[in-house]
Amino acid sequence: MGVSPASRLRRLAPLAPALLLLVPAPAAAQLAGSVGLDSDYRLRGYSLTDNDPALSAQISYDESSGLYFSLSALTELGHGTRFLGVIGNAGYAKRLNEHLTVEGGVIRSQIRSASQYNAGYKYTEVYAGAFVGPISGRIYYSPDYRNGDQSTLYGELEAGFEPIPNWRLSGHVGMLTYLSSSSFYRSGETHRDWRVGIAREFGKLEVHSAVSGGGPSEYHGFRVHKKVAFTVGSSLSF
Repeated sequence: MGVSPASRLRRLAPLAPALLLLVPAPAAAQLAGSVGLDSDYRLRGYSLTDNDPALSAQISYDESSGLYFSLSALTELGHGTRFLGVIGNAGYAKRLNEHLTVEGGVIRSQIRSASQYNAGYKYTEVYAGAFVGPISGRIYYSPDYRNGDQSTLYGELEAGFEPIPNWRLSGHVGMLTYLSSSSFYRSGETHRDWRVGIAREFGKLEVHSAVSGGGPSEYHGFRVHKKVAFTVGSSLSF
């Protein structure tokens, strides 16, 4: 079964943690969207909503030429409803043969912190990746990661499959390396993350859960935020 770049982006976005990565197949231009509700919004092992529930929305568009675009919005539903920001993605995917697809693009994250004691996530990344069957890999470079005065490389591997119809299992491992020093991190310091997820589809409605973690933990808002977490959520596509 083939999945268009826009459909794959909807599943890859942190707004829907349960993943299924399949080789994209040629398709007509497509506009799609989704809304989601999750117990926590986690990206690379960190909570962007301070461990509180999140409401999300996404719109995506992809062309048969391989160009794709998406825009995601995030709102925290914890201590009062608070709009946190958006994540924009633009890229191009090229299918080289029946087994291999390559892609590249740019992501801009403009997410303010859910806590006044955290720096938030406001940075740009360029990425390149490849898909071989249900397995994909990407490398991201950011010249201004998080607080703007440090550069990073992030590598990830994803895999997903359907053991039975309408059920998806997925896995993810990633590693972030700081290339330049800052007031918080030293050059060469690495952070690792992982995630295992399961999802069940009911037509356009998806219910999903995931266990994720990594290291190190973070301290903000006068408490330690451990990276290991169990999350549940749902999303509705249209």
